[in-house]
Amino acid sequence: MKKLLLALCIINLAWFSLDAIQPVSDPSHIDVYVTPYYNSKGPSVSVGRFSSGLASAKEDEFLTTIARMKKDWDQLTFPELYVAAIRLYDLSYRKEAVYWFYSAQYRGRQFGRLLDQSKMGSIGSVGFELLHAQNAFFQLVGPYINGYAFGDTNGLAKVVERVQKEGRRIPDLQTIYPNATFRSKSEWRTANTDLADRMSELISMLKQKKDDIKRERIQQGIEEKFSKLANKELTTQ
Repeated sequence: MKKLLLALCIINLAWFSLDAIQPVSDPSHIDVYVTPYYNSKGPSVSVGRFSSGLASAKEDEFLTTIARMKKDWDQLTFPELYVAAIRLYDLSYRKEAVYWFYSAQYRGRQFGRLLDQSKMGSIGSVGFELLHAQNAFFQLVGPYINGYAFGDTNGLAKVVERVQKEGRRIPDLQTIYPNATFRSKSEWRTANTDLADRMSELISMLKQKKDDIKRERIQQGIEEKFSKLANKELTTQ
């Protein structure tokens, strides 16, 4: 079991957060603050054009916003995806939230890989702030989403395979993040292919070690905490 936990931690460092980084007191509500993009108190959302809809207390208005975002999927920034994942989770659309969260992680890591970090500037510059926002969202939101997601390893494997496939298509990053400076486009394909290929380790682990993962979750109390959470199916097209 210790070997499994070690393997999960290695994959965690390479890709996704598999274990809680900090205790989760209320698994039904993601309590995080990533300045200036999201504050669970309110909630307060500042990610651009979809902000008011994502923050709306009216569920129908929120779902209309999610539908609009789906239509513009290839142009979404990773902060938009992260915040949508959080709000979907809080409103009990948790399986859908898992897909948005893993898509956000991919795009956030893709941004970091293709960003020219030698020219990203420091505090206050777009590249610097976005890179650190990716790390913050990853660390703070992961314990909630993965606490839920790893309760269904078969479903999660399918999500990761979908995100891996979709991630091999590189969007027009310079249009999506107009004030960030990226590496030469000649380097994008190789860097992104390596990023996508690394996800195969997690997919294999989910398929081959599902029983061990379940036992580990039970021993750590994660299964009991997250297994009773409800899920509403998202029917928005």
